[in-house]
This record gives sequence, C-alpha cells and structure tokens, in this order.
Amino acid sequence: GPAAELLTVTPGYEVPLAAAFGAAADALAVTSPSAAADAIRLLRKQDAGRAALLVTDPSPDTTDGTPSGGAGNRAPSHGAPAPAAPSGTPLPAERLISGPDDLMPAVRRLLHGIVVVATLEDAEELVYARPALTAVTAEGDLLGAHFAHGGSAGAPSLLEVQASVDEAAAQLEELEVRCEELAETQEAAAARRRECAALVEELGERRRAADREKS
Repeated sequence: GPAAELLTVTPGYEVPLAAAFGAAADALAVTSPSAAADAIRLLRKQDAGRAALLVTDPSPDTTDGTPSGGAGNRAPSHGAPAPAAPSGTPLPAERLISGPDDLMPAVRRLLHGIVVVATLEDAEELVYARPALTAVTAEGDLLGAHFAHGGSAGAPSLLEVQASVDEAAAQLEELEVRCEELAETQEAAAARRRECAALVEELGERRRAADREKS
C-alpha cells in the first residue's frame, strides 16, 4: 500500500520530509525487489504510467543507527517520532519519521545525509561548511553541493495529505468524545427538567388541595 500510510512524521515537518523523500514521498511500499520489478512490468504492459516503489526489507536492520548529520541517537523504528531539535539546529531527517521495522532501512537509506534546517540561508551555510550533506528547508527547498530543488509550493505529496488525514481523524475522534459528553449532559439536564416539572406539579396539587380545605 501507500508508504505514506505506514510512516509517521513529526508534526510540522511534513513539507521538508516530503521534499527530502522526493518522488518516494508518493511511493507504494512493496515487499521485495522482485515485487517491484513485477509492478513495473505491469505498469509498462498496461501503459499505466510510472510509479515510485519503496522496497521493504524483512531482514534485520544492519545500519549503524547513526542518523545523517552526525547526531548520536538512533531514529525510532515505530511509535512516536523523535522530538524536534531546538530552533536553528540542523536535524537529521531520519529522526523525524518512524514506521514499520521492515520499511525503516529503506527510509534511512533514502534520507541518509539529509538534514532539516529553517531557511534557505541556513541551508547555504550548512552545505558550504559540510558539502557531503544535503539540506532541506521548512518550506521544502532542497540544497546540496551538486543538486538543488525548490521554488514555489506545488501540489501536496501523499505524505502531507496523509498527515492531514491523520490530524483530521484525531480531531474527529475528539469531537465524537465531546459529542458523547454533551449528549450525556443533555440527557441529565432533560431528566432534571422532568424532575422539576413533576415537583412543580406536585406543589400545585398541594396548593389546590389546601385551597379546597379552606373553602
């Protein structure tokens, strides 16, 4: 299925991570190189266009676990992504994404040597000082010593779309819980109203009975 559905990006970093992934941001995850080759043959046979494919690796991850850019903490393979670095600090892109264990080796290879910075000026300074690295900005501009890509915003990638879907789903879940709470409150208020109405009716009966006794 779509790799974007399997990967979790630290909120706020969807745009630079999509730029760092490039075409792989819209990739489909497949189980092996042979599965990828079969998919390409099928696309070619049916003249169905082109597709990016991200190949999972069922074998244990043998990478050294050192994120690009020299940071010392290994990126998590699943669960919550690593927290963001302080503002202005170059952050290895692979620390900002998590996913299934068999997909993360491919993700780390794709993002190797890519760091996230705030601005294009920061990217310029970083690449000048460390030409082996590639910098990607918060706005999605990518700058390396031998390749650059950027400009005005284009159509959102599947990675960005999936993040929006996840955010909307979380908000919907919160709203459903809130609606249930409001429904319970409304039901309690209606029950209280019925009790009050019954009490008013009872008091009215007592008053009418008292008036009849006096007459």
